[in-house]
This record gives sequence, structure tokens and C-alpha cells, in this order.
Amino acid sequence: MRPLVTYSVAKMIFTAVTAVLLPAQLTAQLEGDDANTVAHQLQQNNNAQAVATADKILATRPSDCRVLTLRGIALSREGQISSAQDSFDRALRSCPGSLPALEGAAQIAYSNRSPAAAGLLHRILLLQPDDQTSHAMLGSLSFQHGDCAGAIEHFERSLPLVDKSVEAQRELGACLFFQGEQQKAVEVFQRIAQKDPSEKKLLQLAFVEWKSKDLDGAISTLQPLLTSNSDSKAFSLAAQVAEEKGDTPRAVEWLRTALLKDPGNVANYLLFATISFNHASYQVGIDVVESGIRQSPDAAKLYLARGVLQVQLSHYGEAVADFEKAHALDPKLSFVEDAMGMIRSQQHDPAGSLAIFQQQAALNPQDPLLQYLYAEALAHENGSDSEQNSSKAIAAVKKALELEPGYQPARDLLCTLLLKTNQFTQVIDQAGIALQRDPTDQAALYQEIQAQRRLGNKEALQTLVKRLEELKRQQQVAQAQYLLEDANTNRSSP
Repeated sequence: MRPLVTYSVAKMIFTAVTAVLLPAQLTAQLEGDDANTVAHQLQQNNNAQAVATADKILATRPSDCRVLTLRGIALSREGQISSAQDSFDRALRSCPGSLPALEGAAQIAYSNRSPAAAGLLHRILLLQPDDQTSHAMLGSLSFQHGDCAGAIEHFERSLPLVDKSVEAQRELGACLFFQGEQQKAVEVFQRIAQKDPSEKKLLQLAFVEWKSKDLDGAISTLQPLLTSNSDSKAFSLAAQVAEEKGDTPRAVEWLRTALLKDPGNVANYLLFATISFNHASYQVGIDVVESGIRQSPDAAKLYLARGVLQVQLSHYGEAVADFEKAHALDPKLSFVEDAMGMIRSQQHDPAGSLAIFQQQAALNPQDPLLQYLYAEALAHENGSDSEQNSSKAIAAVKKALELEPGYQPARDLLCTLLLKTNQFTQVIDQAGIALQRDPTDQAALYQEIQAQRRLGNKEALQTLVKRLEELKRQQQVAQAQYLLEDANTNRSSP
């Protein structure tokens, strides 16, 4: 996978700065000094000779930060990056406020994606607060680390450089989008698409317009792709926009085209299943999903989707078989999150679902998935006996975990049920097990935070909140990568 941040514009300009301006700056400083010879050799691109001359001077003046800086520039031009970095570091030990040495060290740290880059760039800004190159670099670094507020601030202070780089513009646009400034984000992606109306750029613009609720704008942006030989992504995205506009016939038409263009794309079948579910066209959805299963027989979510649609038709036996198959293919699959409202839906008889899962769980007491599904049905059953249902649900999900300790969705459900019944210490214990198995499990982490809050454990709470914030930051980075690199518009969020 390509790196999230490309560094292109700032690196290009910084290279030009170190190649031309630094020798000139140091030449002015070194007037009348024998080190001026090193600067002159650099200006003549005699880099190896400059290193040799610098070494002779440093033999008698080993801490001369000016000569060390010139030597670092010459070495970096020669591709001896490690030695150049050492030379800049030595210069900064002698002269911590040397701007040329800071710029040389920052260039190398930035190019190598060293953690030291941000600190060096901030030191440059203390000396030159309006330095656009440093702001551009810090904008990309902030974006890489999920700090969109910081990225926007630095990018907006280096707009002339940002405007020269599509990558920097896309990073700025993505951050504006995630910070809730949708209109500004749309404007950024519009400028990008105007300069380069390629399929990928138009897809990105249309996606941002769609998520910014400019549905007509999104369709208009996609129109050239829909009338050309574009791949399935344009038709899939257009189908989602049309469905949100309430134009289901057009959505189905475009989605069928997407399926024909890319019959192996599982996401398109799932999207069709969702539309079928929302419009109570369950059998039609089942037929299309079955086509997808023939194309991708190991796609767990297709069996899950078919099972959901089977539930709506009261085909509980077929549904349970599909859920079993989905679980066998992907034991980590969360039925709550991915089943399109299987239990919570108002479009089928929840009492009937509960009855069938209760029956199946009783008939198959050693089946962890059925115990889990029964627990889920109980957990979402409303009524005067909700407390009793919670107790039964806890027993069922504990049975599921006894049979399959590594089933993460069941562990998350147990945390939720224990929190609901005020068993806070047990929530913390179970969340700890979940997070040991999967440190990125935000559901378990959130439940533990709630339990610690109810117990008044402020110190533990602060640590957990920071951990959750870091996970969300990592998630935002992944979402930004999806938006900027993949343009896989079959998903519902960037």
C-alpha cells in the first residue's frame, strides 16, 4: 500500500532551497573566511571537493557550525544522507539557532519521515514564522498523524505552495471535509478536478459532494463518467446518490450496470441487498445476492446479507444456515454491525425472530453462533421483562464465549449487557480480555470508559479516553487514505 503522505511539493522546494539559497546565505556570512572556498565549490557543484575542503578546515576548527553546515549540504547532494545528517547535527550542537543547519537537518528528517522532523520545522518557524516551506511540510506531517486542525492551519499559511501540489490540495480538502467544512472541501476538490478531470479526480469530487448533501452536484459531476466506458465505481456511486435522492429506479439501473461491469465486486451485491431490504423487495435481493455468491463463494458478508433477507421472509431455517456459513468463513464478523438491522428492524416480526433463535439455541446448545444470536435477540427485545431478558442474554452470550472464547463480537456484547445491568467491575474485566485480543476494539474500550466513569476512577478514565482518541485518530487517517488513494466509492463513508 502506498504511504498516506507523499511530501512532494515541500520536498521539491526544500531541495531547491538547500541547493541554491543556503550556499548563498553562508557565502555572505563567510566573506573573508577561508570557509568561503567551500561555499564557492558548492556553487560550482564541486560537491566532493567541497567535502574535502571542509574536512581540512574542520581538522583545526571541529566545531565550526558554518563549515559543518556546508559540508552537510555537499554530502546530501552526493547522496551520503547519514553522513550529511551527522554533519548538520554537529552544526546544531555548536549553533542551535543556525537557520541553514536547521533547514538542512529538517530536509533530511522530513525526507526520511523521522519523528525529529516536526521539532526541527517548529524551530525554523521560531526564527521565520512565515516560512511557507516549513508550514507546507508541517501541514503534511499533521495530516499524516491525523491532526487535521493542525494540517489546515499550516496549509492555509502556505497556500502558494499547496496550490502547486495536487497531493497537498487533496490532503487539505480531506481535512476540511473531516473538520466539517464541507463547502470548502468541495471547492478544493472542484479546483483539482478542473485542472485534471480524470476519472479518479471526478470520483473523489462526486464523493465529497454526495457526503456534503449536494446530491445534484454529485450526479452532475458523475455524468461524463456515466456516458463513457467508465468502470463500476462511477455507477455504484451514482446508484447510492440516486437512492438518497429517492430515485430508486435509477439507482437500481445504475447498480445493475455496476454489477455487469464488475461481477466480482462483493460491495455492489451488498449495496443491492441494502436497497432491496429498504424497499421490502426481499426475494429480488436474495436472487441478486445469490449471483454474487456464485461469483465469490467465500464472501462471508454475502451469506450474512442473504440471511438477513431470509429473516424478512420468515425463512428462519435458511437464515440460520446462512449465518452459520458467514460465521464459519469469518469468525470475527459482527452480526450487529453488518446485518443491516437484522434484529433492530421494524420491518419484520421481532418476537418471531426471538422465538426462532431461542428454539435454535435450545436445539443446538453447543453452537456458539446460535447462542450469540439468541443473546442479541434478547438484548433488543423491549418489554416489561427486560431485566429478565438481560439476565438470559448474559447467560447465552457467556455460553457462546465458553464455546468460542475468541469470538470478539460476543465479548463486546457481553460488555454492553454487563454495563446495562450495572456490573461495572465485570465490564472492566471483560473489556480487558477483548482489548488484549484486539487492541483496536473501540466498542470494548468505550464500554470500559463508561464503567470507569460510573465507578469514579478518574485516573484510569483519562488514560482510556486518550487511548480511544488515538484509535479514532488512526481511524481518521485510514478514512483519509481511503478518500485520497483508493476512491473505492462502494463504501458509505470516506
